[in-house]
Amino acid sequence: MTRDGFEVGTRGRVPFALVGVLLVLSSALFASAVDRPQPTPEPAVDLAVERTTADARAAVRTAVAEAGVAAASDPVLTPANNRWGALLDPETEFEDALKVRIYRAARERLQTVARTHRGVRANASLAPTPTPEALRAAMERVSVERAGPDGTKLRAEISNVTVEATRNGRAVGTERRSFSVVVPTPVLAVHERVETYQKRLKRGVSKPGLGQRLTVRLYAVAWARGYAQYGGAPIENVVANRHVELMTNGAVLDEQRSVFGASDPDGRDALGTAIARVGLQEVVATHGPSKDSTNKLLQQGIQTAGGPSESAGVPGLASGGTDTPAPNETVNVSVGLSADRAYREFVRDGRVNGTIDSVYGADIRTLAATDRVAGGTPDRPGPPSGDDWQFRVESTDTDVVGVSNATGGPTVSDPSGYHRLETYVRTVRLRHERRAVWHHNGSFNSTTRTSTETRRVRVAVVGRHAPTPHAPDRPIPSVHERGGRFGGPNLADVPPKVRDAVELAGGPDSLAGRAARGTLSTAPTRIDGEWPGELSRWVYRDLIELRRTVREASVSVARGRMGTHEARPAAELAAQLRERRGELVDAPATYDSVAAKARAAVRGRYLSSVIDRVERRADQRSKRESAFESAIGTVGGPSLSRLRSSYDARRADERDAGPGGGSGADGAGAGAGAGGDGPNLEYSVDGAPPYLTLAKVTSDQVTAVDNDTHPLTARNVNYFSIPFADATDVALSALLPGGTSRERRLSTAARALRAANRTLDYRSNATVRERRDRLQAELNDTVTEVEEVLAAELESAGVGNLSTDHDAIVESGLDRWPALDARALAMSNGSVVDPIVAAAARRTEEEWSTRQRDWVRLQVRTGLYDALESKRGKVSGTAVTTAAAGVKDAVGQAVKSKVSETVAKRFNESVTEIPAGLPVAPPIASWWVTTNVWSVTVRGQYARFAVEVPRRTPAIGDASLQYVRDGGNATLDLDGDGASEVLGRSSKVTFTTRTAVTVVVPPGGTGVGDIDGNSIEQSKGWPIPGPDPRARPWTGETYPLSINGTETGGGNG
Repeated sequence: MTRDGFEVGTRGRVPFALVGVLLVLSSALFASAVDRPQPTPEPAVDLAVERTTADARAAVRTAVAEAGVAAASDPVLTPANNRWGALLDPETEFEDALKVRIYRAARERLQTVARTHRGVRANASLAPTPTPEALRAAMERVSVERAGPDGTKLRAEISNVTVEATRNGRAVGTERRSFSVVVPTPVLAVHERVETYQKRLKRGVSKPGLGQRLTVRLYAVAWARGYAQYGGAPIENVVANRHVELMTNGAVLDEQRSVFGASDPDGRDALGTAIARVGLQEVVATHGPSKDSTNKLLQQGIQTAGGPSESAGVPGLASGGTDTPAPNETVNVSVGLSADRAYREFVRDGRVNGTIDSVYGADIRTLAATDRVAGGTPDRPGPPSGDDWQFRVESTDTDVVGVSNATGGPTVSDPSGYHRLETYVRTVRLRHERRAVWHHNGSFNSTTRTSTETRRVRVAVVGRHAPTPHAPDRPIPSVHERGGRFGGPNLADVPPKVRDAVELAGGPDSLAGRAARGTLSTAPTRIDGEWPGELSRWVYRDLIELRRTVREASVSVARGRMGTHEARPAAELAAQLRERRGELVDAPATYDSVAAKARAAVRGRYLSSVIDRVERRADQRSKRESAFESAIGTVGGPSLSRLRSSYDARRADERDAGPGGGSGADGAGAGAGAGGDGPNLEYSVDGAPPYLTLAKVTSDQVTAVDNDTHPLTARNVNYFSIPFADATDVALSALLPGGTSRERRLSTAARALRAANRTLDYRSNATVRERRDRLQAELNDTVTEVEEVLAAELESAGVGNLSTDHDAIVESGLDRWPALDARALAMSNGSVVDPIVAAAARRTEEEWSTRQRDWVRLQVRTGLYDALESKRGKVSGTAVTTAAAGVKDAVGQAVKSKVSETVAKRFNESVTEIPAGLPVAPPIASWWVTTNVWSVTVRGQYARFAVEVPRRTPAIGDASLQYVRDGGNATLDLDGDGASEVLGRSSKVTFTTRTAVTVVVPPGGTGVGDIDGNSIEQSKGWPIPGPDPRARPWTGETYPLSINGTETGGGNG
């Protein structure tokens, strides 16, 4: 190696002695470092830090408890619209605000925590939050969650708490500690429970909550009052806002019980008082205006206060002993008039005799099979000799030159359903001449070639007896023998007629020749037989009994499903008739005669006619459903989907039959949590006002109310009321066969006329008289038209002769109804049929048979209903509407003028005659149902809503936690400058829910609906509940209501 570098190829050499010296020195230095003495810890610092840490944990525990109480008494549910409020997550604003409170309370508490030991002073602290950014960092150091077996405790953790020790102002030790404490305060559990209550109040009918409970109660009231009105009670409003108020409060209290396990005792007392008030009004309403004293009961209900009631029960309206059917009670829908109309058409068109004719006969076919015995067809002949001829066309003629009897021969297979009548075997000799045509140089020439052929032929004549698609194909053993029912011929005369037909066709030899030549027709030929004269009368009597049986065929349909257009009775009846076809045709396994098969065929064909008619009506269901939905939609009503959801919600909780119904007489639920999943807490509920009334509430009545307020608002719309409105017009134009939106049923017009007549009997009124006279003239014209139809039906049924006065017969049958309105009502309900038939029988010289009487009765009945469903049986809608409205106005004026009780009662009797509701033509039969729809929207707000639960802590004066929602702002010193900042606000408990109720009553009567002329009932203060004027806090909280009726929060579904 040189001075400047290593030499290539040489190796460096280090003395091993030098390496050893280095190892010894390194070991000595390491050993001295390890064995150096450490400084001794100072006991005073450790002890001071340890004691301070313990005090800090206690301070944090106290701070968490205080923060929980403050968060409950002034909860933040809507962040403030400032930099501090922006720190709160809109999804967890309450929890975030609780973190802020815990941090601020802990920082304040830690400022008093300090320990001194042997000159060492230790304290704990949290960083200040002078800016929102600093507060955000502080919030990230705090976590909160529910704790404990049932979640009724609060676990909070604060991280990075500084614990510092100093001596003479100089830091001698610093640590970062995290404190996790569990405090027995259920603030999170209570908050979540109140939030659950708020959500359930806002729910519509699709989920458990206020919407479903309200629907249950409104259905009970609407059906009870609707059927009472149908039964003749003087009820003007089936569903009024006073009922909505009661039902809403009962549902709200039951929601409290469901969510909290208890309801507001003051609310229960107020509800009981309100029920008594409404019950009294329902009584006095039938005798005139209510007294002022009854209105004072409302104020008593609002002002109900005092100590908590020992009874937890929610009062309800008595529902026992009522005859009102339940909406889900089924009624039987029968085939009814469809069977009669099918029978009339069946008989008029001659289908009875036509069907018998089709059975008394046979379809005949001639079949054949051939075998070649000798010879055959010749080959094509050659061209003429000589020139170059070109082939153009050829033909073969075959003639029969001889036919003789033979034995044996090919086999003929009988087609399915046919049997052998005649068989012939022949030997046929044929002569074939084949001709070919040739062409050459504009000239044509032909050549021929002949041959003979012998063929063995079997000809079979087969028949299918009594063919019909309307009766089962069963054997008739005696088909070709005389006898059977009536000693008739059966089809014994068919075989001779077959042989005659063969002879007419040239005989067996001719048939064999055609078969050999390939020209035999195999198409069926009809051979008619004779049937006994008694058969027709027997079949008619049997068909009458079948018609009666089919008329009574029925299916069960829930009443309420008719109103929601979910019922499909026509389709179900058609399916039932198809399923029962074998039973109704009643064909035996073996027919004892052709007459028996004819009977089954007539029954089967008639049954097919009925099924076709019912199916046609079923096919129109979608059109009727669309028409109804369009009618409701025209006036802004609920959709069919909402009507059906509301109906289903009615069954969601069948036990809630009254405004405060529910399980348990004391009103206590199984637990605070719905379904038993909530914490085991004893809640006390306190709402202000405890009873949400539609009336104005002042601060004198409820302390928590600052300004005059409407705690509850409601809008109640009846869509098919009097006077008839657009919804009825649109629906009638599409739902009533032959009608238009400007026409009304005969019964509707008759009842309106009767109401006008009764009104004029008790008090003269020029307007009512003028409108009555116009309606009377219109109704008289319609009745005359119907009478003409009935006279024509008598003539069509064969009553009398050309000189018979059929109009006089009709008038004789109707003489028991001299009054026009009574006669029109008798026509509309069909009670005129039997008297007219009886009058016709009296005017006829010969005595009627059962069949003839039945035919006349059927003609009159079906003709009557056809007329009622057509334009001829309708009355001007304008005349009906104006007359009904005039009656209502006159009655209202009379009541306001404080007429005597007797006269008022008589006027109320006039009101009960006013028809209401939408007449719905069921898919089949002659009857109607009347339906009506109420859409109800309620919106409520508590001025203050509070729940209180035990804290389970030994602290004196701090044994309970009160959670309050009053809409107040939550303020606290966030930046430590001594002034409070707004973090957010506590939203008031508000709700919006809506539902729809459908009531269906049977045919007849005056229908069902509000008949006071006011189809829309809005409470004072609608649409927004709360204080008046509608001053809203600065926070910009999205209120779940709007002036134009659009709901932005809850209530949907």
